[in-house]
Amino acid sequence: MSADSNSSNKSFWPVKAAFKEKIIVLYDALLNGDQPWLDNGHYWDDFFLLKVNAKYLLEELERAYVEKATVLKLQLNTIFDQCLVFVNSTHRIRQLNAYYTICILIHAVSRVNQRNGFGYPALDFLCGSEGVENKFETLIESINHTFLIDESLSGSTLLKNAAFDVILTCCTTMLNINENMLMDYMMTNGNLFDSITQLVIRSPASHGYDICLLLALLLQYHKYDTSNTYIVRFSVFDDEVALTSLAQVIGSSLNEYNKAYDMERTANESSSWWSSLTTFVGSAIQSTGGNRRMKKVDDCLLLAFYEAVHLNRNFISALTHTATNSWNTKGPSTSDILPPSLPAITTPSVLMSEQTDFSDMDDFSGSNNLLSVFLEYCSIIQQFSKNEDMCNTTKLCYLILLCITEDEFANATMHDENVIFSVYLHKAPMRHRKHNSEKNPPSRPLAVALLDLTMEFIWSHMMRNFPYDLYTKCIGIIQRILSYQKRTRTRLSYSWRPLWNALISLLKFLQNCESQLGKHRDLFQLASKIINIFNLFITFGDTFLRTPEAYDEVFYETVRCYHIFDNLFAFACRYANNDNEFKDSALKLMVNLTNIKLITHHFNTKIEAFSNSQNNPLTENQVLEIIRNNYDTLALKLHDDLDQYDTYSEKATEASFLANITRNIIGTYRRQYSLDTNSSVQLSNILLNEVSTIS
Repeated sequence: MSADSNSSNKSFWPVKAAFKEKIIVLYDALLNGDQPWLDNGHYWDDFFLLKVNAKYLLEELERAYVEKATVLKLQLNTIFDQCLVFVNSTHRIRQLNAYYTICILIHAVSRVNQRNGFGYPALDFLCGSEGVENKFETLIESINHTFLIDESLSGSTLLKNAAFDVILTCCTTMLNINENMLMDYMMTNGNLFDSITQLVIRSPASHGYDICLLLALLLQYHKYDTSNTYIVRFSVFDDEVALTSLAQVIGSSLNEYNKAYDMERTANESSSWWSSLTTFVGSAIQSTGGNRRMKKVDDCLLLAFYEAVHLNRNFISALTHTATNSWNTKGPSTSDILPPSLPAITTPSVLMSEQTDFSDMDDFSGSNNLLSVFLEYCSIIQQFSKNEDMCNTTKLCYLILLCITEDEFANATMHDENVIFSVYLHKAPMRHRKHNSEKNPPSRPLAVALLDLTMEFIWSHMMRNFPYDLYTKCIGIIQRILSYQKRTRTRLSYSWRPLWNALISLLKFLQNCESQLGKHRDLFQLASKIINIFNLFITFGDTFLRTPEAYDEVFYETVRCYHIFDNLFAFACRYANNDNEFKDSALKLMVNLTNIKLITHHFNTKIEAFSNSQNNPLTENQVLEIIRNNYDTLALKLHDDLDQYDTYSEKATEASFLANITRNIIGTYRRQYSLDTNSSVQLSNILLNEVSTIS
């Protein structure tokens, strides 16, 4: 048979066109400007009964925006209005699909308006210019109602997930949250705060992550420029049950990460465990898929934690309260309520079900509280602060600790010897020390663990890429703890000498690395903070140190390392005697070193005279005896306000940092945006099973 006849036979059979989903046919008609609802009174009932095809609709909306924006605007306004009708429907499948459709419409409009911001033009394109406030009031009230649906209602978790998809899509339309006009409608709705605080009590396991993300974003909108109603309400919020639930949501996530890290570390201890742990965190940073449990805790949870300790003094009791097994009534997870043949949802609303298994909240109990788990988490994260992302997370953790150590009640609890916890602090492997093999450290007050954490940071971060800002926060935490002890005459059972040695080593490091570190950083200001810590011990140590021997050891360590303090004084003199940007700081450091210079000169004279009479090197006990016998002839200057510090001010120092954190959180959410509309199918199966059971 010839080639011609073959081609002839092939052309005889008609080519079948690929079948389209019915919903795609409807999308195409709408985007072409058709108005089929004019001839079919049940059109929208049928439309919202069909499963949403998110990927197709999003792509076609963006294409139509470029090719036929005028036609698209009219159709979008109509679809949006119909969505508002069906989000209040008693038919759960239609309500679910209406929520998903709104998500896609808002997301599409936000993507094409990134440069101009989500302002009036974007709103007009989305829902028209008339009655915009009423429309979004209707939408948010529908979401509030959905959040408060009883958990016993079939498919309630899926509906709440979809409602969170809508509200979080509204909050993340712009990377700069202050350019997002949709946030204005959140601010004017007072019921949204009530509904999410009730939801964190009812369903912390199912929706804890979404609540923290939403709360963190709401608290960032124009937080300095105008009156943010959520800041006002959250700062006076005193529902103990809700605050405890919020603390346990955050604590469970931290605990999950700590356990995963510890399992990885334990599994690789016999081999090159440092390489394995570096890989663990490195892959967590770089990975964009796979098991999200292995990533670091999302910054939105830490940001919500930060806002809680910064704004709400009532949260401190939840922070330091011992967690109990209060999660006996658990909301069903997505995998629990779905038929075995269907996969679990992977939408942003249930992101935390992949990242943190909140069904294991019972593990966060007994001997743990949020602060003890958080301290362990900090010890892990700070090891990897060379990475910019992890450095920002470490800084956020240290801001949380700064706020905690400024609170009187938190300090009282941390120093209470009847409130003790076993806190395992992970330490970076270093050549000059052995690997930490203490699996079960003794139970101690939390202030001890916090001081150990700061000491570990000091020892492990003396490096060329010097984290000056983190060191400032670290020293500030120590200063606040000591200020509380001096003010309340609290004598903490703690071995102070290792901390003093760490601080002295840091002073030596600053001098040795002057050429690398001193170009753009005020090393004298940091050194002054450290010297003032020593001045506090020297001047008031007898009021808060546990024993007289501990007070003697302060002077011993000062005298033993006199050459470091002498070199530091000479270092400051060089800058104080010349015109430069650090002259004032250098002069202040010289003044702060006055007492230490007097101490070293006074006791070295006595020690040298005694040593010459003995003709032998002196032992530590002999030097300590000389110190005890010569306090009477030591004259020191009384420094004022050694226990005073600059109260943390977010607006003055950290506004740009927190804005950047918020931007990263929004960017992460948008990158991971993947609306899996299989929930409508899953809800259908749930309802069908319910009907078959009844019949």
